[in-house]
Amino acid sequence: MDSMPLQELDPERETDRICGFISGFVSGRKASGLALGLSGGLDSSVVAALAARAIGPERVHALFLPERDSSKQSGDDARDLAGRLGIVYTVRDLTPALKELGCYESGASGIALLGGAPRAAVGLFPGLARKGFLATLSGGGGRSFREFTAFYRIKHRLRTVAVYREAEERNLAAASCANRTEYETGFFVRYGDDAGDIAPIKHLYKTQVFALGRHLGLPERILAKRPSPDLFGGMKDEEILGIGYEELDSILWCIARGLPDEEIGERTGCSGKSISYARKIASLSARLREPPADLMG
Repeated sequence: MDSMPLQELDPERETDRICGFISGFVSGRKASGLALGLSGGLDSSVVAALAARAIGPERVHALFLPERDSSKQSGDDARDLAGRLGIVYTVRDLTPALKELGCYESGASGIALLGGAPRAAVGLFPGLARKGFLATLSGGGGRSFREFTAFYRIKHRLRTVAVYREAEERNLAAASCANRTEYETGFFVRYGDDAGDIAPIKHLYKTQVFALGRHLGLPERILAKRPSPDLFGGMKDEEILGIGYEELDSILWCIARGLPDEEIGERTGCSGKSISYARKIASLSARLREPPADLMG
């Protein structure tokens, strides 16, 4: 899986390459089209726009899958984009299913209901969200922390269940909208947002996905908002990661090419502390990228 730094990305050429990839895959699978979860965020919007170009908007089935803690803006943005692209658009509320599974019964659910409280806590205690992210990667934390991890991960996994149901009922291929930054840092939910039959932008870092989104003419409202998993309390990706995407992506790109820390610092201007942190989360998350253990040899 290779990529290129943002400044070397040719958006037009990359768009053509990905569209050819999508078209060839769908055709090879003898699928009727593509199904994806459209969240109103950058990644799924880019995948939807690419798919519409690649196989025609009438063959792209987008599902907006809100639940109790989803923001209203996410739904508005998803609906607006689907209308602009002319793709098939369906809303399926996951709240009843999550409630039945006990998702909203834990203490973590109560914290999510506080709305801005989690973000306020991040402001009062710098590094709190980052510590939580590291604990998630390392498998640490106490009982309440593990409950919170299960609370938000089940939402991702149920979204995937809904997308696959749509895909299988209509003979569609299911698309994952995960990007390379998420994959290399463990900022994804295993068997959740990383799951799919095809992952059209998994080779692109987040900053590259932004560049592609601008090239594709996505609405400024989507391009301008700070990326968020939209799972609880309005938390943003970079608050949880504890580092900005531009800095993180430039370091990850260098790490992928085997460059030593000193050269990474010279090339990117990033501090040794940031470089060490990027290496740490890449290392801690390695287990998430491994296939299930088995005895097949």
